[in-house]
Amino acid sequence: MAQGRQRDARPPDGDGHPSGTRDTTYCLERLLTKAPLHRALVRAAECRLLSEQELPRPILDVGAGDGSFAWAVFAEPPEVGIDPDSRALRDARRLGAYLSLAAGSGASLPFPDGPFASVISNSTLEHIPDLEPVIAEMSRVLAPGGTTVITAPSERFFDFTFGVRFFRFLRLGFLANLYRRWIGRVSRHYHCDPPTVWRERLAQAGLSLLEWRYYFSRASTSAADVAHYVSAPSLLTKRLLGRWVLWPGKVRLLLLARWLSPLAQPGPHEMGGYLLLVCRKERPA
Repeated sequence: MAQGRQRDARPPDGDGHPSGTRDTTYCLERLLTKAPLHRALVRAAECRLLSEQELPRPILDVGAGDGSFAWAVFAEPPEVGIDPDSRALRDARRLGAYLSLAAGSGASLPFPDGPFASVISNSTLEHIPDLEPVIAEMSRVLAPGGTTVITAPSERFFDFTFGVRFFRFLRLGFLANLYRRWIGRVSRHYHCDPPTVWRERLAQAGLSLLEWRYYFSRASTSAADVAHYVSAPSLLTKRLLGRWVLWPGKVRLLLLARWLSPLAQPGPHEMGGYLLLVCRKERPA
């Protein structure tokens, strides 16, 4: 399959976009008040992309986390968010990011067959070693003809990180490979796969891949990698105060979103460190 944006069919008609297309700077400004820099950069690009999708309701978000992403992208909260981390769900509840929340595993979703018209999973599935049962469950709770939208790192993710690029520039291949393994272990990225692998994986669960595209350029992925280290103090505020951002007001005062927005753009369709996958559950014959 050719690289870049692909459309095999149009998604089913729905109730429209989650909130109208979100401007990247708007998304980034909101996210920078709740999330560390590295996460806000990537999530702002994803916010823009998901806001362009038609997502019929009710919506299930698998991997809701602290709710900051749904809070940034949806004008009206999704019906249900689920995550195994009860502490993160408390944050999501305080934000009012979802109409309801459930604590549980993606491999055993506590819902009957087919109650949701849309299921989304944003930068979550790559962290799950045994992925197939989770995708099968996402398909099970999705109504026939329903939409699934997934974002995940692509097969280019590691090669686009600053550390790998830096060591390869210095012709230190051993250190580049060491950094690649280290960042994979620290970030718990078990699945950084190309669209062909995702197509087969989804098909096994009865999901047809309608559209895919790369996003987040080489430069943006490198910047997000560096931002991990810039954001290190956020780990301390999160541990001591229960929040990533000590002073949310600095975002507007320092015009951070405006200055950082070029790094948070989705970027070209044909190249990127991440993948957007839009799927449909086939109707019974």
